[in-house]
Amino acid sequence: MANTYFQFKQFRVHQDKAAMKVSTDACIQGAIAARYWKNRQAGKILDIGSGTGLLSLMLAQELNQAKIIAMDIEEQAFLQTKENFAQSPWQERLTALHCPLQSFDSPTSFEAIICNPPFFHKHLNSTASDRNLARHDEGLSKAALAEHISNLLDKTGSCCLLYPASEWQAWTAAAATNNLFAAYILQIQPYPDKAPNRVIGFFSKKETTPPTPATITIYTGAGKAYTPAFIELMEQYYLHL
Repeated sequence: MANTYFQFKQFRVHQDKAAMKVSTDACIQGAIAARYWKNRQAGKILDIGSGTGLLSLMLAQELNQAKIIAMDIEEQAFLQTKENFAQSPWQERLTALHCPLQSFDSPTSFEAIICNPPFFHKHLNSTASDRNLARHDEGLSKAALAEHISNLLDKTGSCCLLYPASEWQAWTAAAATNNLFAAYILQIQPYPDKAPNRVIGFFSKKETTPPTPATITIYTGAGKAYTPAFIELMEQYYLHL
């Protein structure tokens, strides 16, 4: 029987309850966000749509002063996040909430906000309702997400989003309408001869010249061998790197 958890070097992510499982793309997002925020004094962080709690756990490992609130609208995802937080070394700095973003209110703003959002718009829905919530944006549009992030983000803070390349232009348009501007962009390509299929972006309220996207390639092209850049990014987390 296959494991229902994903073991990292410093923590374990159980994923038997949450609809969306640990993915390589999400791991890259967590690692690059931890690196980006390491020297930016991100003391109060919000994780929108926590799923298993993976992103919060990756950030907690590297940002040892950060206090993180992770929220999810789906009950099983919330319970999974809560379970994984309770079994981690950083449970005193991690809080799981079961609520929709639309009803979430915070008395103070956040220095950092991370989200691996529902991203498929007008695609065929799956038959499982919790997976629909996790994958499709009908319940939380890009415009609504950008508006809520802008309202919750500190004026000097930044947010980190992961989208399919096909949805990226629509997200950046929604972000700009809500005064969120790209500060750093990382494209993810699976192999050297494949086009990027995912994009990670950091946005702030400071309007600057649009950045030239960086690119990370996961596999060398020889089977499933990781590239040196991927290994360097993930070696603090992946068990066998």
